[in-house]
Amino acid sequence: MEFAYSALEKVIFNEAATAALPQLLRDLSYQRPFVVASRALAEKTGDLRALRQALPVELAGFNKAIRSHTPREDALGLLDQVRESRADVIISVGGGSVIDAGKFVQLAIEQDLKHESEILEYAQQGNGSKGPKHGDFRLFSGTDKIRQLAIPTTLSGAEFSNSAGVLNSGSRSKEGYRGPRLCPQAVVYDPELAGHTPSWLWLSTAIRSLDHAIEGFCSGQSSAYLDGHFLHAITLFSQSLPAASLSQGDQGAINLNQQAVWLACCGLGSVPHGASHGIGYILGAMCAIPHGYTSCVMLPAVLEWNATVLGEKSRAITDAMGQGLQNAHVVVKALISELGLPTSLRQLGVPRHLLKQIAERAHAHPVVRKNPRPIESAADVSAILEIAW
Repeated sequence: MEFAYSALEKVIFNEAATAALPQLLRDLSYQRPFVVASRALAEKTGDLRALRQALPVELAGFNKAIRSHTPREDALGLLDQVRESRADVIISVGGGSVIDAGKFVQLAIEQDLKHESEILEYAQQGNGSKGPKHGDFRLFSGTDKIRQLAIPTTLSGAEFSNSAGVLNSGSRSKEGYRGPRLCPQAVVYDPELAGHTPSWLWLSTAIRSLDHAIEGFCSGQSSAYLDGHFLHAITLFSQSLPAASLSQGDQGAINLNQQAVWLACCGLGSVPHGASHGIGYILGAMCAIPHGYTSCVMLPAVLEWNATVLGEKSRAITDAMGQGLQNAHVVVKALISELGLPTSLRQLGVPRHLLKQIAERAHAHPVVRKNPRPIESAADVSAILEIAW
């Protein structure tokens, strides 16, 4: 086993983006930034306007059209805009969808990919099939043609990975893209800016990163180094999320939430996740459910199904959450319920008649196949879905 550090150079936390971002641009000598932002942030607050006004250089371009789950057509539109603008850096402001769109653009520009068919050669499909160039890092020059600076306003943790998820709108399935230096060059965590994120989105994406920490810890391919990060992330989330839910805009709690994501996501791309993530990808693509919500429902169900193989890992999770005498799935589900988030597929409006198709797709998914308790058939996935129902 090995652990590979990413090309992330700096995390700036508990600081206003209006101060941190201009300094980053000066330090890194960027002159033509292209901003890609979530539509809600661009249209409903004055903070993005203030951020743009604080920049020491003119924008090369601006995009607010990336939708949830990063539809490929949206990412391709952004690619055309960034190319035409001759931007030298992408600034992403928002959640995982805009950050992943930026990574998609980075890959295409780095590899000088002009046509959609060329880009698809780098994709892994939801059924595990891969394009001939997917994951082959020998194809990358190591010379950055464009990088990304991320200002996350959710807690999904996309800013820490070299992978991007893109939605194939036609088949309602996710495509995965990877590259050795696709993660942002720097991350800015601004608690005040993040305070405008709707509570349901903030809290559910926190559970998404809790899912990163727990499934990474349970993977069997972690290390003492990563376990320390994962377990402390679990502790920070369990301590700080209730405060964040009770007081929208509590910057102290938001700061701790963001640092918990930093801890939880240090292993992205280094250790495998399991059935909660894999089934979540299918639910997101087929049923248009936000990935934060898929983790709210699937993480406790998968922990319950995995209970027979987790052993001391289950106790370590509950100890980290201050509830050492209970089962991990019970404690995690109680936290999610306390935050007012959904804990069943019925609450998410998933039609029961789709469960068989979801199980069949999920069984073929490469992430599901790395679950710590082996999933040997679609019937095993169906058993998990019944727990989640």
